[in-house]
Amino acid sequence: MSNALYRGRFAPSPTGLLHAGSLSTAIGSYLEARSRGGEWLLRMEDLDPPREVPGAADDILRTLEAFGFEWDGEVVYQSRRHGLYRAALERLISSGRAYACCCTRKEIAATARRGLDGYVYPGTCRNGCPDGREGRAWRLRVDEGEWTAHDRLQGEHRQDLARDIGDFVLLRADGFWAYQLAVVVDDAEQGVTDIVRGADLLVSTPRQLAVYDALGQSAPAIAICRC
Repeated sequence: MSNALYRGRFAPSPTGLLHAGSLSTAIGSYLEARSRGGEWLLRMEDLDPPREVPGAADDILRTLEAFGFEWDGEVVYQSRRHGLYRAALERLISSGRAYACCCTRKEIAATARRGLDGYVYPGTCRNGCPDGREGRAWRLRVDEGEWTAHDRLQGEHRQDLARDIGDFVLLRADGFWAYQLAVVVDDAEQGVTDIVRGADLLVSTPRQLAVYDALGQSAPAIAICRC
């Protein structure tokens, strides 16, 4: 793989067939990468086995090939990269940016208010789990203040993470890695410079910016495709 100045990617989840929205995003990211003489990587985000459909990953690859997509390098599978995510989490724990959380969803729902994307975590375990309980998940400690996502197509999107989201999960209580950590680790490790993504991921983009910041990494340029 070359040292391209532009490196884009498409990262579907194998939870079913490649639908029209994902295909539109793939087209947008592919055409931009090729028009700028850059690389286009393909990554399979297969970190949530309970939601995955057997054979879906192979079907997605066949669909992309049938539409004429040609990706650079080998397909990367997140399910084979647990060591990278564990190392990133350990860094965040060591720096005090991540902490263990013993709260169940039921407990959070009973005390928290609604935010932009579900319940806003009230910070119950920020200073440690209650006596006699062990952490079930790991969360990122979110600082107060606004985060701004600079969308190359739609403009700026501002979000107060502490107010609207709260400290969010990096490693789930069931042992699966959260999307917010894995996607940042992978994009940074693969040297992704530009991301074209669907509008459904707009609300979670500031969370990823916070993870980039906590890990001391620069975030890629982002374009939200409303298609």
